[in-house]
Parts: sequence; C-alpha cells; structure tokens
Amino acid sequence: MTATEAGRRVVAQRWSQELSRWAIPDDVLVGAPASPWVFDSKAFRPVPNAPLNQTQLAILTLLDRCEERSVLDVGAGAGAGVLPIAGSIRSLVALDQDAAMLEELALASESVPEAMVETRVGDFFALENGLGRYDVVTSQNVVYNIDDLFGFLEGLIAHARTGVVLEMTLHHPHYGLNLLWQRFHQLQRPTTPDATDVIEALVILGVTPRVFVGPPLARIEEPAPPLVSTRRRLCLAPSDDVAIQEALDEGLVLTNPSVTLVCELLDA
Repeated sequence: MTATEAGRRVVAQRWSQELSRWAIPDDVLVGAPASPWVFDSKAFRPVPNAPLNQTQLAILTLLDRCEERSVLDVGAGAGAGVLPIAGSIRSLVALDQDAAMLEELALASESVPEAMVETRVGDFFALENGLGRYDVVTSQNVVYNIDDLFGFLEGLIAHARTGVVLEMTLHHPHYGLNLLWQRFHQLQRPTTPDATDVIEALVILGVTPRVFVGPPLARIEEPAPPLVSTRRRLCLAPSDDVAIQEALDEGLVLTNPSVTLVCELLDA
C-alpha cells in the first residue's frame, strides 16, 4: 500500500466514523413530537436580486472559459445555487432526491429561457452512470450527507471538464445548535468532521482547491420562524418554547461560516 493509499484510507474512515456520530440518539428521536428532518418544498429557493456569493461567482468564472456552458448541479434543491446565474448557463442538469424541490426549480426556470433545464430525481450514486460530462459540476451543502467521501468527490470530478465548485459549512450543518443540545438534552455533540477533511481528500486525489470563506448562498429559508424550526430540530415540544426563546436570545447558536472550494481541472 502506497502512502497515498494509506492516507486515503485514514481520511475515508475518519470521515465516515465522525459523520456517524451526528445521528440523533434513538431515545431522543423516538420522543420527538415532530420529525427533525422535514423541510418545506418551497424552502431553499433563491432570494430575488440578492448579491451573488463566491460559489456562484466561481461557477461563472469557470463558464467563461467554456463554449457549451453546461452545468451539473448535484443536490440542486429548489435552485438557490444555480437559478440566479441561469441566464449565463446554456444547459443545466439538476439532481436532487427531493422531487418537490426540483419541481420548484423547474417551475422557476421557466422565467429563464436562455437555459435548457433538465431535472433528475434520485441519489447521485444511483444516477451517475446515466450522466455525461459537463463544463462545470457543482454541489452545494451536500457533502455532509455523504458517507463515501472519496467516491463522491471522484464522481464529481469525473463528470467535469473544466472545474468543480463545492460549497459547505465550515463545520457540520448541525454544529450551530451544539450548545442547545447540551442545555436541553445534556448531550455533548460532535465538532468534526469539517471542511478541512474535504480539502485533505481533494489533495489526496491530486486536486488542490482554492478556498474561500464568506456568506452562504442567499436562499429563502423555511417559512417556520426560528423558534419553531429550532424546536423541531432539537426534538422538543411547544411546552419548551419559552426556554428555547431564552436560549436563542442568549445567542447560544454557534457561528458556522460557509466555505467554497474551487477545483480547476484545466488550464485557461
């Protein structure tokens, strides 16, 4: 086994093991009044006229080097990442496991006739064999849902001609509620894995990304107010609302900035 193979095995195992620690304990989950995993299909839509973030600007920069201007968006949701720049995309294939969100994306894309938009419902690994190659492959806020980190990254790279643009939070998306889990459930939640693990995996694969830290994609969040969505994610009941609001007013939600990784695969 080479040093690279050994390093890959270490990072892959560490990622999978640390990711599994984010599962909500069964004794908490079984007592939850509502599922912490339910999201409104109208959530995660783009905010009209919002400034573009670094991820969107990076996609545009890569597309400026391409004639076909084709994009594959893995985990596209309702289109917060690509719809604001769809006027600069000629061909878009949007993948997501949530059919309702893709319906929102397809409906909104009708106002951008410049882009040919195709949606495909399903898991990336299940759909991968039916995919071609695209100028730019992007995936935003998906990687923490993936157990097979190297398989996912290799798949994205294999379908890209010019570059891959990834966006994720610096820490796990649930990291911000760690102090609240400790207060209400006396649970010490994990702090890893994080974006540095993804960067390390890319370097092992021979790709050194450019890294940007900044604001996340502007998107319409859940229609539920913060108190209600926090209650649901913490598996609490309406009777806890006063205590939850007090905790929110104390500022116990941890900061979790957005990270953009830009992987250029061809020289300009």
